[in-house]
Amino acid sequence: MKPWQGFLVVSLLFLLTACPQTPTPPQSNATPNEFSTALQNVSQDIQSTLSQLNQELQGLLQVQGFTSNQSTPLGQGLQTLEQRLDPFVYLKQPLPRAQELLGSILPQGLQPLPRGKFECPYNSGCAQVGSSDDLEMSFQKPDGTWNKLFADWDYSSKGASSPTVYVHAPYDQQGQYLQEMPTKAFGSLDLGENGTNEGEATFQATWRQSACWSGKYLTEPENLSLTGFLQRPAGTGRLVDLPSLSLTTSASQLKLVWKLSLLTQGNDADLHTEGSIQIIGSSTPGSCGSLLEKFNASSGEVDVKLDTRNHTARLYFKITDWNESIGAISIQSGYLTLDGKTVTFDGVLDDTNHNCVPGENLTLTFAGGQTMSLENYLIQHLGATPCANP
Repeated sequence: MKPWQGFLVVSLLFLLTACPQTPTPPQSNATPNEFSTALQNVSQDIQSTLSQLNQELQGLLQVQGFTSNQSTPLGQGLQTLEQRLDPFVYLKQPLPRAQELLGSILPQGLQPLPRGKFECPYNSGCAQVGSSDDLEMSFQKPDGTWNKLFADWDYSSKGASSPTVYVHAPYDQQGQYLQEMPTKAFGSLDLGENGTNEGEATFQATWRQSACWSGKYLTEPENLSLTGFLQRPAGTGRLVDLPSLSLTTSASQLKLVWKLSLLTQGNDADLHTEGSIQIIGSSTPGSCGSLLEKFNASSGEVDVKLDTRNHTARLYFKITDWNESIGAISIQSGYLTLDGKTVTFDGVLDDTNHNCVPGENLTLTFAGGQTMSLENYLIQHLGATPCANP
């Protein structure tokens, strides 16, 4: 399989498995070949944008004298932020058997958030130069000027203080591994340390209380939100603009809503996406009161829009049943529109024949009423290869 074919397969599977008001389904008007071409065009634009974003980000860090070496306090701080403030990590709870295996190797004690004042001279290691309730890191550029990375864990620099809390994974019933987490935090990046922030982020979360430890919480947010931006060099737009991202979990639903733009210039962006994913179900309290551990999905709705500078995409479908035990999702009223070319789909997304190419029971409808299973479409048009020994 060619690299672009692999990317197309991954992209389509994400779209087919990834709004309050139900849109009217458009009519199918694309042939299989036309749709494959449209999918390839959109996917190439996405690839190009992500590649450009990575290049500009790496260039910005190098020019400004940043290093992400994990052995430095900066690297450790960035790694901590990435791991702890990733909204998706809280939906990735390990299976009970894996949880039991991890129990014996979990680090002991408390893991606080990184704090203190650090200076990192150019081409030299970082040294702590003072204490602070926040994380304040200054690092020198090649020209001798300084940049500043700031993390205010309790939001006190922006408004009323919001205390941090300690959380633990539901499987860690003995509280061997407690992580300090913010309930509201603010971060900024000041290039040149001149008081003008080229990057800002605000994180807010309400954590689910632990039934195992009084005064402690689970690594499950009842509500979580993240907003922020990172400017492009010389004020020519933004590398990343995140007006909103929110995650809500309860005993009856999981909901993710977002709006994100990459590589903006004025009112335009190389990539803009917004949408919502809502899963309805039921839950009974699991380990330490976890609601995600025993959440049983039953239905849902997915509505995703994506625009690049040259192409547009819209995905919508309803989930009418979700059988987690056999890995089957029943779908109705589904459609994917790429640059005005639409394919509708209904049926069951599964891999009943165990050939590693899902979708033999999900029917795609093309122009003129032509139908084809998702499995056959992936094999015939996107180069998917069935397992040698299904």
